[in-house]
Amino acid sequence: MTSTHDLRAKFLANREQVRSWLDAWEIPEIAWTDEFDEIPAPWAVIERDRKRWLKDHAPHLDVYHWMFVGRPLTPGVRTVRALWHFGSGHRFEKLDVTITSVCDPGYLAEKLTLAVHRAALKGWQEEDAQPVYQWLVEGVNTRPLDNAVRGNKRLGFVLLHFTRFPTSDGDVVVSVTAVETDRAMDGSLLDANGVSIPPAP
Repeated sequence: MTSTHDLRAKFLANREQVRSWLDAWEIPEIAWTDEFDEIPAPWAVIERDRKRWLKDHAPHLDVYHWMFVGRPLTPGVRTVRALWHFGSGHRFEKLDVTITSVCDPGYLAEKLTLAVHRAALKGWQEEDAQPVYQWLVEGVNTRPLDNAVRGNKRLGFVLLHFTRFPTSDGDVVVSVTAVETDRAMDGSLLDANGVSIPPAP
């Protein structure tokens, strides 16, 4: 059974991963509407109770998330939303990034790729970024632009789901959801510590 100390450490690691990602994702075309909150949603804790909340409640959370909304600073970008979701045992569930903008395949593919790349998900490799970028360019640029597009791509233990939908204003809504799976392309599994278990011979 996992100790309270270890569960708290997992929560703190998740929080730091999200905080670091928010600082590292290069998207100067927007300004986040809110600063990073150390207390995830759906919790709302007043300042004087935060230390006690971290001690008593944070280790035992079932589900929680951080949601970020970007206010556009550049013409052409309408909205940006990002969601980090964690589940039981502080397990990472998904990173979901959505951008509404004019259809600029190179720009949108770059920003979505960087969002996944900077997340530093388990098993993600530096060289994974280029094939993801090319895949997203093709997905965003699929014609006609008023059609919906969906696709999936796996890189090691990271599974990506992409969608593109048109808006009534002639823009597009593009979204990438990244999840960590327990099986890689070579058939290996993850053990309880997230370490690859090679397939049996």
